[in-house]
Amino acid sequence: MHDTILLNKISQGLEGCCKSNKILRINRLTVIVNENSHVNSDNLHEYLRSYNGNLVGDWTEIKTEIGDLPDQTAIIRNIEGDTAEK
Repeated sequence: MHDTILLNKISQGLEGCCKSNKILRINRLTVIVNENSHVNSDNLHEYLRSYNGNLVGDWTEIKTEIGDLPDQTAIIRNIEGDTAEK
């Protein structure tokens, strides 16, 4: 169940990043997780489609990388997407 907490943290962080940068739709996302984490591209994609469906969908490519991070920590390394017109 610890990975559910981490998935939620990623979801909330992603929502905040997209809001502050006016990203309306995510096309590519890269997240770094701890080597002991069970978070992977598939379960992260499924979770984000459920809880961030306005940003993430079938069109979104998600990549997870392993990094030397503390437990229950993730880094959103890269977000590519469509932004609001100025």
